[in-house]
Amino acid sequence: MSYKRFLFAAATLLLVGGCIGPQGAQPCAEGASSGSGDAKGDAKGGEEPLVEAVVPTGTLIWDGTSISNNGESLSPPGSWFVYSDKSPKGEKKPPSVEEFMTAVEGGALHTTGKGYTEWGGGVGTNLIGAPMLTPVDASKYRGIKFKASGKTPMKFLIGTVATMPEFGRCKKCYDHYMKLIKDLSDEPKTYEVTWDELKQTGWGDKVKFDVKTIVALNFTSKDAIPWDFTLDDVAFLE
Repeated sequence: MSYKRFLFAAATLLLVGGCIGPQGAQPCAEGASSGSGDAKGDAKGGEEPLVEAVVPTGTLIWDGTSISNNGESLSPPGSWFVYSDKSPKGEKKPPSVEEFMTAVEGGALHTTGKGYTEWGGGVGTNLIGAPMLTPVDASKYRGIKFKASGKTPMKFLIGTVATMPEFGRCKKCYDHYMKLIKDLSDEPKTYEVTWDELKQTGWGDKVKFDVKTIVALNFTSKDAIPWDFTLDDVAFLE
């Protein structure tokens, strides 16, 4: 583990352990809880608990064999979730966290969505599991790589301590560092995203990207347009 510590309010996690979202998103995925409904990181009694960042022991994050991340690389392993805005006519696959693995075949996740009118939706993972959101120190890696195919653009986003409200560091939260993937095709391709390629959209608090405080990964629609893409083999980039 890293010796650097981070201050934040504890968030009690159910099922997938905490939640993240893009602009306008409700902070929690379906079937998940982040403790108090307006988690801002305010500590009781004037003092916040300390949690060390976890240093990955291997590159592999997820290979599709289960809803959890690779426990050999990240411990305790985090879980994946599906989330979206609350558009009444919205439909997505997988339809819920409980049914997440119904969209995984041969280690690849096929996610789709349509009918969303606010910010859209997608899938994501908190890298470290319960009992609380914990940052990851990925400074020994150059970025993230994953295999993807699809018929629509896809946003790849990284949530950090500075962009997630559970840590009390932001007022306009969820403006995660991101890269838009525009060249998905029917043929699966490995994408390598280095840390210096990631940019904030600009609507939220402007913060410096800190590779030592990574909390979560998101793969979402490009705003509120329908999405259709497949993911596999998510890993740190050496």
